[in-house]
Amino acid sequence: METLAVEIQMLNLVSQTVWPPRRSVCDMSPPADSVRAPMPNADFFAALGFFIRRGFLDARTCARLRAAVGAAPASAATVRTDDRTYDVDRSTRSAAWANPAPAAVELVEGRLRAVMPEVSRHYGIALTGLQPLQFLVYRQGDFFQRHRDRGEGDDTPEFSRARRVAAVIFLNGEGDPSVSAGYRGGALTLDGLFEQPAAETLAFPLEAEEGLLVTFPADVMHEVRPVEAGERYTVVTWFEDRDSDRLTVAT
Repeated sequence: METLAVEIQMLNLVSQTVWPPRRSVCDMSPPADSVRAPMPNADFFAALGFFIRRGFLDARTCARLRAAVGAAPASAATVRTDDRTYDVDRSTRSAAWANPAPAAVELVEGRLRAVMPEVSRHYGIALTGLQPLQFLVYRQGDFFQRHRDRGEGDDTPEFSRARRVAAVIFLNGEGDPSVSAGYRGGALTLDGLFEQPAAETLAFPLEAEEGLLVTFPADVMHEVRPVEAGERYTVVTWFEDRDSDRLTVAT
């Protein structure tokens, strides 16, 4: 994403800050000989070339949206299964997908559409729209295994192939849930960010902040690690390009 010099600098930083190498998302306890170091924050990922916006939503708006999501009807989040349909598979993705009132959806959509030109310029992609928002709640034990958000196979649905940039808005950040609106665990973790062979197995967990907007190319491998305590509230969507030549692939 950046020059080799920047990648080497990032790798030096990672040697001091990254958690132990990636392990199964079902293993909620760190190895006995590991020490949990501070996670890379938004600045780290911005230095790698991702579009990041701190304070994208203010604390009051985040609190209102958490309340709206908490009061909304919800269903289990789905994933694409081997038979090419979308279904609930809690061994792969365990989370609640809420359906808040239209006012909440319109508020967040409006903010995202306003920033879309900046995202488009940042990544050099002619983005044409925004896919439906997902208001997600991860409770203790919930997770999402490693995956990519965009597919390009002949049998891939058009909406998946149209995804160009993933967007995640954190409605709360990490913290002690007994004294705050925060949560423990549940880190959005990205990997495959460097071309060096020595870095292929490194996974980079993001330190979440209330109101933070994080974007990344939709083909980047990532996961949500298990939530250890509290409730993790996020809004997820994708900036899309439905005019791309790749949409001419037969389905």
